[in-house]
Amino acid sequence: MNKPGRCEYTPYDFQDWQAGGTLAIQPKFQRREVWSTQKKSYLIDTLLKRMPVPPIFLRVAQSKEKNKVVREVVDGQQRISAVLGFIDGKFSLSKPQAAEHGAARFEKLSAEKQNLIREFPFVCEVFHGISDVEVLEIFARVNTYSIPLNRQELLNGKYFGFFKRSAYKLGYEHLEFWRQNGIFSETAIARMSEAELTSELLIILLSGMQHKKDTIENFYRDYDAEFPNQSKIESRFRSVIDAIQKILESELIDTEFHRSPFFYSLFAVVSHRLFGIPGQTTGRSKTALTSAEIQTARDALLKLSELITQGKEAKGNGDVSSKFLDACLKSTDKLPQRQIRFDTIYERAFGK
Repeated sequence: MNKPGRCEYTPYDFQDWQAGGTLAIQPKFQRREVWSTQKKSYLIDTLLKRMPVPPIFLRVAQSKEKNKVVREVVDGQQRISAVLGFIDGKFSLSKPQAAEHGAARFEKLSAEKQNLIREFPFVCEVFHGISDVEVLEIFARVNTYSIPLNRQELLNGKYFGFFKRSAYKLGYEHLEFWRQNGIFSETAIARMSEAELTSELLIILLSGMQHKKDTIENFYRDYDAEFPNQSKIESRFRSVIDAIQKILESELIDTEFHRSPFFYSLFAVVSHRLFGIPGQTTGRSKTALTSAEIQTARDALLKLSELITQGKEAKGNGDVSSKFLDACLKSTDKLPQRQIRFDTIYERAFGK
């Protein structure tokens, strides 16, 4: 197999090749177009922000008539089809992207933004004179090194609306918080674990605690096109994280509350104390956290962390209920266990 050459081509090039009949976007080994409008819109947003796009693979070969050179898209059909389709007015941007860029249609964008799209430099790996068998081998080898997508990564590729954008923005914004407090490893962050937890924490502020299974996708879908009170919810998220830092300071990493199931419970407790969350009947003070209250909460959380660490050994000593410890030891993502943990933590940290 010949070594591929690396080039940069723009949508201007793709348009010229298409007009001249020398671009095969969907050759016989390519699948049909499958991208949703939301995913296409996200690509256009990526181009406008000059963010990286995966390389496109092209095969240069003679046409069947042997009278011209044709560029066949080996990998990148969806990307090329999306950008050309948008320029040609075949679809509009989804609401989140349209709101950000000031227009939904290509022809309504400013001249500057139109040029950002037309002149985007797509990196292309170009193969000359390779057979269909060699093309299929390329696909086989690329897929060999692919890691199966987890649930959050699948959601990332499916939804592109307001709620998802808030979750990812806040997740990125607090990367150092996740790292410094040992909430997520670098590997977990690479697999979008912080985005998954941030999504769950936003859901607490919106609708209270939930059973984890399949809940996140419901909110990604329901708040895809519209996210009422988005700014207020984002502001409350930041306030809760700030309050947690004030309460536990540098000791968070040394407690059980740095583990995501227990951090979820801690976030719910502090959220309810500050703002009230749906589904909870426990009373709350509407005043700001006082220095004395912060100290009381800190002492209570450190003690509860110690009891959680002791686990089964702590049962029977009277310091905490067996029901609470059971809720910490198993089925930690189910709503009944989350509620039990919430009740105990809130009572110990902030009183009934």
